[in-house]
Amino acid sequence: MAAIGLYVLYFAGLGRYPLVDPNEPVYGQVAKEMAAGAGWLTPHYDGKPWFDKPPLFYWLSAISTKLLGPTELACRLPSAILAVGVLLWLYFLVRHDFGRRAALLAAVVMATCIQQFVLARAAVTDMTFVFCLTGALYAYRRWFDEVESGKWKVESQEAKSRPFYSLFPIPYSLRWMALCGAMSGLGMLAKGPVAPFLLFVTFAIHLWRSGRLRRLASFDALTGVAAALIVGLPWYAAMYLIHRDAFVQGFVVANNLARFVKPEHAGTTGGWYSYLLNIPVLFVFFFPWSVFLPSGILRFRAANDGSRLAAIWFGVVFVFFSLSKTQLVTYIFPLYPAAALFVGVLLDRAESGDTGLARVVTAGLVVDWILVLLMAAGLVRLHERYPDARNLAPLYSSLNIALLLALLWWMFLGRRNPTVSVVAIASGMAIFIVFLTLAVVPSVTPAISTRDIVRAIPLLPGDRVAEYNVRKPSLLFYLGFTPQRLTTISETKRLLGGKVSTWVLCKDREAPLLRVPDSVETVRMGGLAVIGNAPAVNRKGLWPR
Repeated sequence: MAAIGLYVLYFAGLGRYPLVDPNEPVYGQVAKEMAAGAGWLTPHYDGKPWFDKPPLFYWLSAISTKLLGPTELACRLPSAILAVGVLLWLYFLVRHDFGRRAALLAAVVMATCIQQFVLARAAVTDMTFVFCLTGALYAYRRWFDEVESGKWKVESQEAKSRPFYSLFPIPYSLRWMALCGAMSGLGMLAKGPVAPFLLFVTFAIHLWRSGRLRRLASFDALTGVAAALIVGLPWYAAMYLIHRDAFVQGFVVANNLARFVKPEHAGTTGGWYSYLLNIPVLFVFFFPWSVFLPSGILRFRAANDGSRLAAIWFGVVFVFFSLSKTQLVTYIFPLYPAAALFVGVLLDRAESGDTGLARVVTAGLVVDWILVLLMAAGLVRLHERYPDARNLAPLYSSLNIALLLALLWWMFLGRRNPTVSVVAIASGMAIFIVFLTLAVVPSVTPAISTRDIVRAIPLLPGDRVAEYNVRKPSLLFYLGFTPQRLTTISETKRLLGGKVSTWVLCKDREAPLLRVPDSVETVRMGGLAVIGNAPAVNRKGLWPR
């Protein structure tokens, strides 16, 4: 059942819909060029060095592209696989402190929250980043307990009897810290120096709160630092030696420091309110479990060393990215495993007979049900922008029914077994994803990607393609080359009036301004139009149809 659920959540229909502008086609194109021979050390985009992100996700996606070809499935497959890896790390982390049932519930919570399945199905770096960070947190947690029990001084007979100890007689505390450092180094290769920074701040606060701050200077800790540098630093050193100032300015300054101190999207972030934006972001994208999160944190934030670590991690990530001037809804995703831990433990304790938490679960189910009803009502406005969004009606209806059944079960039949309600909610989210992937997304693909409109252009070798006032990265991925960029109407008309077969992509409302004699508007979809000039549309057998 678990395998079927994971397939439905993360893998079913993964290649059915196109890469979504603006981010997916960029990552997909970098992997495509890497797999085609642009080199595995320096990422390239459109033939030029690309320093937007470190290479770990590109490497994984390029390997997938090598095996499966330059397809949507190949680009997204690493994220889907690592999403399962995140659930495994979380399961091990929660089980260590709260037991198997709480770990399973936390994994279900994480698996079915909106942000998790969206990023598991996206060709972006976030899932790779969170996989590395969650692995580092688990390794640190195990190291902390190994040291706390005294094995950092003398390995006990019990430790020496563990599997493989005779083959590798290395203290387990050292092994766990080496793993922590290695995962931190991989985090550096996934998204940058922010990975070891966030982890170090979290570990330092946790050790300080535990009265163990001196362990930062221990041999184990130095081993972890060395492992992080061995794994993460060589690529940075190579980039500096090869590209010098171009790498420093393009990666370190523009894509790390500048994003923190200056808003990248000035129209939406950078004001005083930006410091509060992550509150609604967390509520929306951790849905449907966000309604349980405040109670989970308040009740279990200091239950043991594991929950204290999760609370500190939650706070460090939330505060850091709330202070950042550039904010995206994916930035706080690294705290979601900690959030899932608190909700999973809350649900576990409710099932154990805690009447106060039982009332919290009841109230949360009611709130979730009301929210889904409001989302369904919002479809009236949504279909004005996307007429095919009426397909969302069965989507929200199915989720609503599942939540209602969960609520009725809890209120009348399942007060002693809230796990059944959790399964009902998770099933509702799975149904939601099936409709979203197989019905809704395909109906709106022309508005979120240029794949379909590119496929509708009857291109022949030697044809020229240009874009006027359109910036869609998916054009490069699906065309296989960069279209000529036009900025003025006169320049566009001159190109269309030439003797070379030419196709111009533009916004559909601007197409009448660009037409020249004998040109034809051949395709119109997703708010875009394609204008073909006379040499292009008059070719025998092509146009008129």
